[in-house]
Amino acid sequence: MAAGNGFIALAAMILGRWNPKGAFGAALLFGFATNLGATMQAVGSSVPSEFLLMIPYIITILAVAGFVGSVRAPAAEGKPYP
Repeated sequence: MAAGNGFIALAAMILGRWNPKGAFGAALLFGFATNLGATMQAVGSSVPSEFLLMIPYIITILAVAGFVGSVRAPAAEGKPYP
């Protein structure tokens, strides 16, 4: 993926607690943040465009740092299947 979206996808998986429904919700959150920056640019906000482009990454950092404290990876992650 381009422009760091792979890291946002990884954060969505972690924030969703390795559950498809949770990852979908996290992806919606990050997609909303990306669209918010694009919409504010189109409207002509007085905020510099560099800050608007940072919105999805700031939301990602805050979400992972704030909500993921007790999340652990699944026990079988990284182990090959027989």
